[in-house]
Amino acid sequence: MTQAILAIIVLMAPVPIEKPHDPQEWGYLGVRVTQGTLQIVSIEPNTPAAKAGLMPNDEFTRVGSLTPSSFEQVAEHISSFRPGSWMRVEVRRGAETKSFIVKLGVRPSDLPPPPVKGRPMPELP
Repeated sequence: MTQAILAIIVLMAPVPIEKPHDPQEWGYLGVRVTQGTLQIVSIEPNTPAAKAGLMPNDEFTRVGSLTPSSFEQVAEHISSFRPGSWMRVEVRRGAETKSFIVKLGVRPSDLPPPPVKGRPMPELP
């Protein structure tokens, strides 16, 4: 009897509506990579990556406290910080390792939401 009452209460409990995400919640770097790699293909103009000095062909080796094995991890990590946060980004450029301090920007609202753990990276147009 008690289990039946508990089951009814659980079924009748209101489920909160998931609020839409505010792009201001997600930090943004402004790079595109070769799919399945950590190598930067292009840098969007006037983005934190461009201002910091990241370049095409740089390969991510460390982003903040993360040593990534995929760009999905990089994007997820960056988007877990708010715009305006400062982050150290290390890349391999040729035979050298370069380190940059980047102030994260606002993720443009026309981009899909960033990846979330367990959900794949959205395809960009």
